[in-house]
Amino acid sequence: MEITENDIKRVETIFFKGKGTFEDTKGERYKFISAIDQSLDVEACPGSGKTTALLAKLYLLSEKMSSGSNGAICVLTHTNVGIDEIKKNLGDRASKLFSYPNFFGTIQSFVDRFLCMPYYNDFNESRIAIIDSDRAHSRLLTSFVKNVRYELLTKVRSYLHANHDIAYKLTIRKIASEPVLVKGVDGGKIEIKKPKKGKGKVADWTDEEKKEIYDALFSLKTTVLKSGVLSYNDAYFYANEYLINYPHVEEAFSSRFSHVFIDEMQDTSSYQHFIIKKLFTNSIVQKIGDSNQAILTNNEDISDWSYSERMEITGSRRFSQPIAKILRTVALNSQPELDGVQDVEIPPYIITYVPGKESMVLDKFCQLVYANGLGNQEDYKYPVKAVGWVGKEKDGLTINSYFHSFGKESRGRSRLMSLSAAVSECDFSDPGNVQDTIINCCLEIIRRCDKPIATAGGKRVQSKTSFINFLNLRHPGFLKLLMANIATWSAEGAVGKDPIVKVRAFLKDTFIPTVEITASKFATTFIDTEVADNEKENHSNIYYSDNPAYKHIPIEIATVHAVKGETHRATLYLETYFHKSCGSYLMDQLAGVPYKSKGKGQSRKEMCLKVAHVGMSRPTHLLCIAINKAMVDENHKRLEDHGWKIV
Repeated sequence: MEITENDIKRVETIFFKGKGTFEDTKGERYKFISAIDQSLDVEACPGSGKTTALLAKLYLLSEKMSSGSNGAICVLTHTNVGIDEIKKNLGDRASKLFSYPNFFGTIQSFVDRFLCMPYYNDFNESRIAIIDSDRAHSRLLTSFVKNVRYELLTKVRSYLHANHDIAYKLTIRKIASEPVLVKGVDGGKIEIKKPKKGKGKVADWTDEEKKEIYDALFSLKTTVLKSGVLSYNDAYFYANEYLINYPHVEEAFSSRFSHVFIDEMQDTSSYQHFIIKKLFTNSIVQKIGDSNQAILTNNEDISDWSYSERMEITGSRRFSQPIAKILRTVALNSQPELDGVQDVEIPPYIITYVPGKESMVLDKFCQLVYANGLGNQEDYKYPVKAVGWVGKEKDGLTINSYFHSFGKESRGRSRLMSLSAAVSECDFSDPGNVQDTIINCCLEIIRRCDKPIATAGGKRVQSKTSFINFLNLRHPGFLKLLMANIATWSAEGAVGKDPIVKVRAFLKDTFIPTVEITASKFATTFIDTEVADNEKENHSNIYYSDNPAYKHIPIEIATVHAVKGETHRATLYLETYFHKSCGSYLMDQLAGVPYKSKGKGQSRKEMCLKVAHVGMSRPTHLLCIAINKAMVDENHKRLEDHGWKIV
């Protein structure tokens, strides 16, 4: 079986329709697509187009493999997003790829279907009800166990509530052939300790009490398992039991799947590695990923990418050459040959802040987006985002330091991208939800207009309360009409009618003239943009500047983990606190010094480098990073010498 250059050129016309190619100066993508007869590891930089290249390989492979051949394709990813992307791009042209005997899915779904379910059903002589960690955790906290005293069960629940991380990851593992309770699939046996309450010292449980509580917890866990409610970790316990008790099953999997492709390999945990190695001993296994982006697991076993054949895709088709220069060293493993797109020359920026004034950073970023010609949403395919590592609200520097309402429901003004999206997301069975949505849309229109509306006291109308008070005082008749219309739209939506046309007409023809505002092009865009039912967006954390010049630019706020795999036209990386400020971990690499590992396990600096590499490799045009001013001042010259502009 062979994939030729002509095959690749033919599939280019299908994928790119004359507007793109897999060709590159080093021939790296052609080499990867044509390699189908050996196991290999592919280290691909961010934005390399590896997923598209993999799609092309799969498409051509499906053509080459006849339906009667003794072999099938297995594609494993870590999220359903990856599978959906494959299906979206290949569609009907390769429908047989998604049919038996092939398998496309997450590693978790593969383990659930082929290993956990068969073994569980046979071992327990009953069927699994659900595999879901949230449901398993809930059942653990609410179930009762025969022959376990209520008083003892109360102590168990006290322990679980005090150790939420253990409660959520609790599963069973065999250590020296003995089943024990562990935290996580490859964790050690848990230790029972009495929860602390208040500031005073609390006497720990006795050894006898600890044993009683442990045994009761073990009975509780096994009771939940026998009820058919499993966590994702539990699925791996039964999968391992299957492989131990039926070792010959490995031959069946290698026989069925001749080719196995693992996308985002860097996020594969050690126990997932074990299962893949065990099942596909005689298959062609190709692993694709980027070791610099391994942030979804604590896996340090990168050496498991150990096949004799190794390939690299070093040229990015996402970010510019100035960004590529920064990312060569802001990485766990430096990449001196990393290249970017040559036709964008916007320099990377460091935005300095003084502690206590972090909330000013987003406005400066918005100004830089506008100043570099990236402000018009309609001109660009990708969004503008600000991302940080630590998103939980706690002491120290977090995303909340820059955007105080991060992670909470938006208060006051709407943070919606279009009227159509807002209405499509309404819960029409809840009139209060419809009312809040429409009022937020009115506020969004006001915000996008050139001249703000002010109350009698001179304050801007920018919250639901101030909006209602304004209408009640100035336009009471319109307020009654608005509420009557909202009731009508709610009733229509509840029976399946889409009220968007009526809502749009009312806001244009009645609302805008009544409150005497002039709709700018940005307000008109918000009102008129159509959003399909399947294109709903998450709008909960969006920043807008109050500056009239660039207040139309939405800055979406998110964690680095949430945007992994995304592409932005501009990205701001927010320094957060992880034992100390992340900027102090990154400073040498930001100045162009390659990192050299000390080989003593994953350090905090190494974790910070990987998260920063993921966050800073999202943008196509503009990269910014926010760092404490005092730290930047100490390193000003060498940062500028490496290409940073400091503002």
